Amino acid sequence: MIIKLGSRTFSIPSARLPRFNIPQLRFISYLHIPIPKTLRFGSAKMGLLSLGVVAIGFAGTIFLVIAGTTSEKLWPEAGAEYALPNTVGNPLPPDPETPSEISQTLVVKLADKARLDKLVLKNLDLGKESLSESFSVERSTGVTGSLAYLWIGSIVITGSSAPTLAWDNMEAGSISLGARVDGHTQEMTVDSTIPVVIIDSDRGAGTYTAENSVVDRVVISMGTNGATIGELIIEDVDASVGAWDWDYIKAGSISMDSTNSFGNGTGINSASATFGNDIKARIVTDNLVDTPISVK
Repeated sequence: MIIKLGSRTFSIPSARLPRFNIPQLRFISYLHIPIPKTLRFGSAKMGLLSLGVVAIGFAGTIFLVIAGTTSEKLWPEAGAEYALPNTVGNPLPPDPETPSEISQTLVVKLADKARLDKLVLKNLDLGKESLSESFSVERSTGVTGSLAYLWIGSIVITGSSAPTLAWDNMEAGSISLGARVDGHTQEMTVDSTIPVVIIDSDRGAGTYTAENSVVDRVVISMGTNGATIGELIIEDVDASVGAWDWDYIKAGSISMDSTNSFGNGTGINSASATFGNDIKARIVTDNLVDTPISVK
């Protein structure tokens, strides 16, 4: 057989199949398999064919890599909804106001009867011009009923700020307020029948922390059967736009000290912070200080 590779020619002696005396293999002698006497490499057609094969293989590899790649978001990455204690989030769709932008909202959707030892939100920067709320605690869409509450042993808020604050539909054993505000309305109801919520057992509970992040807003929501948190710690959570709008909380204690500031610059005669009359507590300590503040 003769092989031509470019300008060079190689000759290979013919090879014969060995003869076998095994009766079952005698049929091989009746087979006539054509073998080319000359093979050519390096022609233009062969080069194009080789490139085509390589291109197809490369495209297939890219397809398999893309198909096998996931876009999972892990707690506490923004732009996702986390059904804690599950730390893998479901990506959120873009906001309707800005559909061309990827959502940067952090949604903490507590699974029904979820139990957390501690939820920490620390050193977060919030705010987006088109949003009316920067930090909300709410029920999931369509959820109603007496069990759909966020049960919290204690809430401690320090070093935080926002243009406005609006709290309603809450109960607590004790509420202590000492923030600086650009005018406020305090209509909370003192009710001696409100129990102190105590959450001491950490069995089966997890601790979750979101810190050192920039998001447009934070949403904490609960389902039909509510959820339980031992401690909710909020430290240095600052919003440039939007209100802290909290509802449906039953807590042992709520503390907001003088390191917090809320105000939109409208003056102390126009309330920037409102505490509704459907907030009930056994003990209320009001040290709110009205002072001109404009949080930007």
